[in-house]
Amino acid sequence: MKKKRPNRDAPPSLSAEADAAILRLARLLGRQIARELDLERQQREKRTDVPPKSWE
Repeated sequence: MKKKRPNRDAPPSLSAEADAAILRLARLLGRQIARELDLERQQREKRTDVPPKSWE
């Protein structure tokens, strides 16, 4: 007897609580990624803004 495979076109049914939790996690993940990208940008700018030391 063959097992039925779920229809790949139909999204799985989620409760409202699960849907809200997924959206909240996605939002938090997006904020974390944006924070890390901004920190990397600031570090790159800081490295390029430092004038070279003069040989006096």
